[in-house]
Amino acid sequence: MTHRFYAKDLRWFWAVTVDLSVPKRVTKPRQYGCIGIDINPKSIGYAAVDHDGNLVTKGRLSFDVSSKRRGQTIAIIADVCNSLVNLALYFGVPICFENLDFNTKKTQLRERGKKYSRMLSNFAYSRFIEQLVLQCGNAGIEVIRRNPAWSSFLALVKYARMYGMGSDEAAALVLARRAMNLSERLPRSITALLGVNPRKHVWSGINQLNKVLTGMSRHDFYSVSNWEFKVKPLIESVTQIESEASRQAL
Repeated sequence: MTHRFYAKDLRWFWAVTVDLSVPKRVTKPRQYGCIGIDINPKSIGYAAVDHDGNLVTKGRLSFDVSSKRRGQTIAIIADVCNSLVNLALYFGVPICFENLDFNTKKTQLRERGKKYSRMLSNFAYSRFIEQLVLQCGNAGIEVIRRNPAWSSFLALVKYARMYGMGSDEAAALVLARRAMNLSERLPRSITALLGVNPRKHVWSGINQLNKVLTGMSRHDFYSVSNWEFKVKPLIESVTQIESEASRQAL
């Protein structure tokens, strides 16, 4: 501890500086596994994966900060973060969350309705990120930020039905695998149907598939057992409409 006395505006001040050692990291490198989290207005979906990117456990931590005072909100968020820290310590792996600002998150939530988007305030979202980083740092847990682009769509297409997961848990799984730099490629049968250029980024194919599946509800994704059979007639339908439009133009 360093003590310093100084005078200012005819008053004496006593300043104390405390030097704290950086906590030793206790989590294993990310290639051994990771925990992904997806932040929502009333819950945090999480998913832990092993070194191969396979699901180990999943779950949802519920909370409610609506109409709560500032102090109550901070306490609730701290409890949720503490649960995530304990989970990371149990598995000995890092935690990954989406790297975006609140305005972007608000836009995502608005897609589910105006009422839904108002449930999570700027303060609550920012405070959660700050609190999680702080508690992870104190516990020696590595935190990883990743671009969440297409995470929700990939969650529904690849993992929700496979593991019987909620959309938030499946999105958390995508983030955990992304933190480990694991493949996000779609099945070759689908990319062949879409005519995706294999030299382009994997997100190019995902974007094309998203356009083909426009209009599908979240519930519909759980009923598809084979995407090749689902995509092929849709592409043929779109191709037929484009051909008819071309003939009419001529």
